[in-house]
Amino acid sequence: MSLGNVGIVVAARTGSQRLPGKALLPLSGVPMIAYLLRRLKPVRGVTLVLATTQLPADDALAELAAAEGVPLFRGADADVVARYVAAAERFALDTVVRVTGDCPFVSAELVDYCIERAAGSLPFDLATTKTRFPVGLDAEIFRADSMARLHRSGRLTAVEREHLTLYYYNHAGAHNIRYIEPLPAWLPVGGHLTVDVAADYEFARKVAAALPAGDLSIEAVLQSADRYTPKDSTSTGRREAS
Repeated sequence: MSLGNVGIVVAARTGSQRLPGKALLPLSGVPMIAYLLRRLKPVRGVTLVLATTQLPADDALAELAAAEGVPLFRGADADVVARYVAAAERFALDTVVRVTGDCPFVSAELVDYCIERAAGSLPFDLATTKTRFPVGLDAEIFRADSMARLHRSGRLTAVEREHLTLYYYNHAGAHNIRYIEPLPAWLPVGGHLTVDVAADYEFARKVAAALPAGDLSIEAVLQSADRYTPKDSTSTGRREAS
């Protein structure tokens, strides 16, 4: 058994309620979603796709994908499960690496590592970094046929359709979930690296500005984040769907 055709599908939209248009906010001189895509491009032997909605408000994301030379998929808005299933079918993916647009510091280094660990953990429905990696350095890897079966099962609630992998966690006993452990140098340093609200964006902007030019490593991100993280910082809540 193998992972087959693997693709990174990055979900992004401009309709965030807490920080509207965050995907297009500048990070180190480029839109945040472009910053993330550029960090992911060096990943080895996989397809990289930007998956956004069909809403006119997201035309700017479609234009950005074209400018970055990244394949685009446009699908459902709130039904993120439907969007991912359709994207996987469009690009004939057997295994999908889910990265969200509000995690700009995920990198090819991290995804390559997670794909390697996932390949050694077959069979699985979901391989995840959740609860193991620093918050915001997240990747979830799922089998496309497993997600397609869930999509067509009629069992998903509206919330589970909005939060792509939530059904797996809510019904962990019925699914094969593998947890990916980070490298020792990637352990959490406090705070989080997602961009949900304005304060998160300001933090991300500082972290990005402090990174050495051309350094895409996770260790450099964590060192920069540690510099700006209040020592009493804690992470709360589930992110918005992308």
